[in-house]
Amino acid sequence: MSKLAVGIDIGGTFIKAGLVGPDLKLRQQCTPVPSESLSNGDELIAATLAVIDEALASSGNSRSDLAGIGIGCPGPLDLSKGMVLETENIFMLNGFPLRERFAETAGVPVWLDNDANVFALGEARAGAARGARYVVGVTLGTGLGWGIVLDGETYHGATGTAAEYGLSAWGPSGNWEDHVSIRGLLNTFKELGGSADSPQKVSDLADRGDQLALRAWREYGTVLGLAISHAVNLLDPHVVVLGGAMVQAWKHFGPAMMESLNEHIFTLPRAQLKVVPAELGNQAALIGAACQVKWQ
Repeated sequence: MSKLAVGIDIGGTFIKAGLVGPDLKLRQQCTPVPSESLSNGDELIAATLAVIDEALASSGNSRSDLAGIGIGCPGPLDLSKGMVLETENIFMLNGFPLRERFAETAGVPVWLDNDANVFALGEARAGAARGARYVVGVTLGTGLGWGIVLDGETYHGATGTAAEYGLSAWGPSGNWEDHVSIRGLLNTFKELGGSADSPQKVSDLADRGDQLALRAWREYGTVLGLAISHAVNLLDPHVVVLGGAMVQAWKHFGPAMMESLNEHIFTLPRAQLKVVPAELGNQAALIGAACQVKWQ
């Protein structure tokens, strides 16, 4: 039997895990673990391994059938030490040696990378950018995550913090995440005179033709297109893949995004670049995390 890999996606609300085969297909998803119920890194590891063991047993496998475990986690990370440096939504992991402690407890090799990096890797190897040499992945949600995949491998840079672009300064104040994120959309809608507590409500209003909601989405798309243009002009990717909760509103922000993007990039990429929604959906980070595992 071919060995399996485990992909883990650590989020501020839930920790999701799944069993992945060498064909990069999700064989079985584990029971999600509520992040807020955990008080420290060791509890996180124990709770996550418990649901992994449960999934392995139900599929007739055990940890001896694992080639390894790949983890995607919000950063920034110290990849050389396998440590989370600082993450706003999962404070218990700040400064915690996650990779080494997980490997010691699980008894199998463990890999760790940024959650946006593993999203991009999953889509590059098994999703919407499959077969493309140069790929940029962008996750749209509570933040603005970026990942770069070159020839099938994640580009990390000199210190492992490449593509942490969302925190770069934007305009006279704030950063890109302040504008291209859930809070950015809601703040824009509020400034225009609207009121909503979620992107879904802004999207629902836009579906009904609410002009303020439609304008808020257009402004969101315009700024997002400008941000993507910087990555395109710097890296010249074949494909840009967008994932995350906000992608569900593509019809509302997509046209403005593409107009803004095309206005700020050169002729050749304008003609050849593909900008597409993620194909793997909620499985992208799980499969991408598992892509770190070396099956050989």
